[in-house]
Amino acid sequence: MRSLILLAMIAFASCAQADIHDRLPTADHVEINRYIGKWYAVTSLPQFFTRKCLGQTAEYGIKDSKTITVLNTCLKKKGKTTTIEGQAVIKNFDTNAELEVTFNNFFTRLFKVKGEYVIVKIDTDYKTVMVASSNRKSLWIMSRTPSIDADVLKDYVAYAEELGFDSHQFINSQF
Repeated sequence: MRSLILLAMIAFASCAQADIHDRLPTADHVEINRYIGKWYAVTSLPQFFTRKCLGQTAEYGIKDSKTITVLNTCLKKKGKTTTIEGQAVIKNFDTNAELEVTFNNFFTRLFKVKGEYVIVKIDTDYKTVMVASSNRKSLWIMSRTPSIDADVLKDYVAYAEELGFDSHQFINSQF
């Protein structure tokens, strides 16, 4: 019994340490009124739900003081699109850079799936942003336009690499 308790304590301590190490930095402060609107995913880590997307967009709106509406669009071959609606709840009001996202579909309602959405970096003009999850399994570098300056993209990709993301897995959108 003592061995089980000791093992559980070691496992818990390891998880707690991993959480501290894995935590992503956030943008200092995000002005939600400037953040809302349409964003184009210029490059991203592949996700199961985006595997057939040639390009992705995200449109954000204000629902209330702590909730943002989300409309994600997947651009497919032959001009076809699919969309999914959701919402993002602000979890850190000091920065507005840490949110929890849920989508309105059967799977997420059934299993109560919530996604971590961290605004890691955003430029002062709100034209380019990097959002990701602490587990390093999701990342999007987005722009207000379908493409961004190569040097700006290079800077964002280099920062993602510093944070432990594998840029060799990034997929560039084809708008």
